Amino acid sequence: MFHIIINPVAGQGHGLVRLPFLTELFEARGMPYEVMQTTSPMDGCKKARQACAAGSHGIIGIGGDGTVQEIVAGMATAFEGKPAIPIPLGVFPCGSGNDFVLTLEGGKAATVRKYSKAKNRQAAEAVFDAVINKRLRTIDLIKADGTAFLNIGNLGIDARIVQHALHLKRRFGRYAYLAAVYSSIAKHENLPLTIRANGEVCEGKYTLVAICNGQYYGGGMPVAPPAQLDDGLITLCMVEAMSRPEAMVLFPSVLLALHTRLKKVRFLQCTSLTITLPHAESLCLDGNLYNKRGDITFEIMPRALNLFN
Repeated sequence: MFHIIINPVAGQGHGLVRLPFLTELFEARGMPYEVMQTTSPMDGCKKARQACAAGSHGIIGIGGDGTVQEIVAGMATAFEGKPAIPIPLGVFPCGSGNDFVLTLEGGKAATVRKYSKAKNRQAAEAVFDAVINKRLRTIDLIKADGTAFLNIGNLGIDARIVQHALHLKRRFGRYAYLAAVYSSIAKHENLPLTIRANGEVCEGKYTLVAICNGQYYGGGMPVAPPAQLDDGLITLCMVEAMSRPEAMVLFPSVLLALHTRLKKVRFLQCTSLTITLPHAESLCLDGNLYNKRGDITFEIMPRALNLFN
């Protein structure tokens, strides 16, 4: 039995449009499947645990980055203590950003060719072909205080932007993140942090910190060009304290991957790190927000997940 976990509101409901194109392929092959529709935030985590407990042959997530993060978190919890998750995952993207898939497919052009909204049938066939031929790619995951994610965790101005973008998705769709950037910069305050990684302690104020497995966030912004999904490393992007005018320039530079040249931007690779927050802040994991305070520990989970790809 395969399990299809779908977020019905992802991508302004486009997942429900794509679902029949996938299920008809399962039916044509006589392959049993169950559709599990999420009904509330973090319900994808619960549904994934249920699928794992049922002995799923494979889980396919239909939704955006947040939906897939919920599913992966549930799968990792179901197999807590094991070095790898024994059930493969397929991703059928239909969210507003789909940033994880950008890294997985090697950039925007390849992703659009494969998963364009104008190509529902072809996109479904691509997902199903990987399933039927058992074509797998093994990737790393990252855990933040025990919660697994695939793509990028972030703190600071970009996490606050995600908060604002949640209210703008209906109006702006995949451009909600960019629409939220400027309203967030107008209220920007740098975040005091202590970061411990590779035996080094960095203490000061930061505009943002991104803990990366993938390269893109915010609807296609390549915040971490050095990051790889299967190198066994966390790529940490740290942006030191910036003024509001400097922050206004930062995001266009990230969009063009020119931030790597800025003096206040630093990259560090590690297998684990701890970030200390002096007060409650939002930690964003693949678009999902978690309220955190004090120490947050991030650890790489090397070769932890097989993806249908």
